[in-house]
Amino acid sequence: MGDAVGLMRMKILLIFPDVQDNLDLFSKGSGITNVVRPILGLGKSNMVPPLSLLMLAAVTPEDVEVQILDERLESIRFDQKADLVGISVVTKTALRAFEIADQFRQRSVRVVIGGIHPSVLPKECIQHADAVVIGEGEKVWPKLLEDLKAGSLKPFYYGGHTNDPSGHPWPKRSALAHPDWYLTTRIIMASRGCENQCTFCSCGAALGKRYRKRKVEDVVKEIQSVPGPVVHFLDDNLGWDPLFSKKLLRSLIPMKINWIGAFNVSALQDPELVELIAKSGGISIDIGFESISSQVITEIKKDRTNDLNQYRPVIQRLHDNGISIYGNFIVGFDHDQLTVFQDLINFIEETNIECPMVNILMPYPGSVLFRTLERQGRLLHKNWNYYDDTSPCVVYRPLNMSPEELTQGYLHVINSVNITSAYARRVLRAKTYNFTSVFLGYFFNAQKNRAVKSGLEKTSSALQLAYSKAADT
Repeated sequence: MGDAVGLMRMKILLIFPDVQDNLDLFSKGSGITNVVRPILGLGKSNMVPPLSLLMLAAVTPEDVEVQILDERLESIRFDQKADLVGISVVTKTALRAFEIADQFRQRSVRVVIGGIHPSVLPKECIQHADAVVIGEGEKVWPKLLEDLKAGSLKPFYYGGHTNDPSGHPWPKRSALAHPDWYLTTRIIMASRGCENQCTFCSCGAALGKRYRKRKVEDVVKEIQSVPGPVVHFLDDNLGWDPLFSKKLLRSLIPMKINWIGAFNVSALQDPELVELIAKSGGISIDIGFESISSQVITEIKKDRTNDLNQYRPVIQRLHDNGISIYGNFIVGFDHDQLTVFQDLINFIEETNIECPMVNILMPYPGSVLFRTLERQGRLLHKNWNYYDDTSPCVVYRPLNMSPEELTQGYLHVINSVNITSAYARRVLRAKTYNFTSVFLGYFFNAQKNRAVKSGLEKTSSALQLAYSKAADT
């Protein structure tokens, strides 16, 4: 496909498209940012680097020049020279990614697209690319580059899911032009895959359902090789295998670090595990509560890990150990009534969850939910720009409320729990006083509130689009 690449040193540009939201409110600096962040050793924004592109850079041959461009933080120059452009795509960045791809292809630059969205909709993406990578990219990337050099690039490359993630090199952080722009470059993935069957999730398409672990020794060595005060584990769930989790946590204790990561409710029912999290430097834990309704938990097939009777004991156990919580909740499920909004506010305030991450249900392509709503004719449209869980966009027809009622109820939740006074009140009651954790939590709540308010115009246009589509049919 196309001509072979010449003998001069090949140059690859890897791009992470701009998601065009406001979750990084203070990325351009402020008085507080400029004073506090350097003291804590944190970067200039609350973002972390795109790990998928760092991994591709790591498996790129040494004789190939590779540069990572994060459009969230810097602009793209379409006139820069490149033999290949690779774009990492999630659903809400898909249309922007297609614009970027089309611009480069008009300049005769070959383009490869990969990520979760291309893995579930490869035929859509190949219309804007010379090749699409389906699944994990590390295994097929070297072969793709060989084909590019030989002028025989194929339209689809099937990466599958690596059995042993320890076999991959560590992320190539040196490919980042501006590492100080990120919260931390000490991002680590100790495992891949998630064995939950959540109906709303599409991550399994790219990372697989089977849980695969790296060797603990390899994880520890990588952490030791990267400077910085905070380690951010990007695993979907560090708690799937308790023996692995405990071995990893015991290995972290001598390192005296602070870290953030995700665990499921069932894993955190183990007092020993929670104590190890605290002793190893865990300052904030991300938990997918999703709902406080048992009917919803059954509906979304998360009853394997989420026992509602354990929510409060788990939260209290974490707080007793000085660990703050990022609690994920979703509103708009079929069993949700209009009372869900105030019920959720009450639960968050009663349990003092410091950082509530409440989102409107989003039916991502590749999920069971997307297929169900599509079959039922309840999707309002498929304009991917609005498939954005950081803004109050409703892209489907809820069962027990209107799209407007869902939007207004969601805004009521955000304006109640993601404000500074409410955050401070919960921290004081929970007594989770780690300074780094408190600082990051403050910025998270401020960002969430700002992002939602700035997304109101987007929400209005999303509903107008939905109703215009309905009128056409």
